[in-house]
Amino acid sequence: MLVLLARHGQTDWNAAGRIQGASDIALNARGRAEARALAERLLSRGAEAPRLVYTSPLSRARETAEIAAAALGVPVIPAQELTELNFGRWEGCTWKEIGRRWPTDFERYSADRLNYVPPGGESYADMLARALPFVTGLRLLDVAGCVLCVAHSAVLRALLAHERGIGIPESYKKLRLPNAALFELKSLV
Repeated sequence: MLVLLARHGQTDWNAAGRIQGASDIALNARGRAEARALAERLLSRGAEAPRLVYTSPLSRARETAEIAAAALGVPVIPAQELTELNFGRWEGCTWKEIGRRWPTDFERYSADRLNYVPPGGESYADMLARALPFVTGLRLLDVAGCVLCVAHSAVLRALLAHERGIGIPESYKKLRLPNAALFELKSLV
């Protein structure tokens, strides 16, 4: 089973460089246009277009998934496991603001992005522990074609870094994850 990953379309917080995390922020007009463009890219896959769409329940991912699924004529299935990393008290801030307001915490996060838990949040390791088994399990589905998972930058980053055998810090240098980006997961060992 081929698993595709897509990041949700843009939100006002994305545009302002604010961390959304588990906060439920809606798509903006550009994000809806990006979701429609994503739907077109998926339709162009023809027989390899997704037959099922799984989505984070957060509205920015859910709306992106609904736009894509409507174009494909396939169902949307909410999956809590695809919810974005919870950044706790850092949500709504820019990285610069975090560094200024919580310098010690930001240093610890920068030193160990995989395991550090932001105040009131969760670590990349915790998020990966819920997302990876879910996505890996999708490979066992008996569905012709492929499935699509619409999620968030940290979720995609963790899954793609795991697949490619690179660490989270290295992934920030090697992976670009723009809004409405589409990726194929080739193997999750």
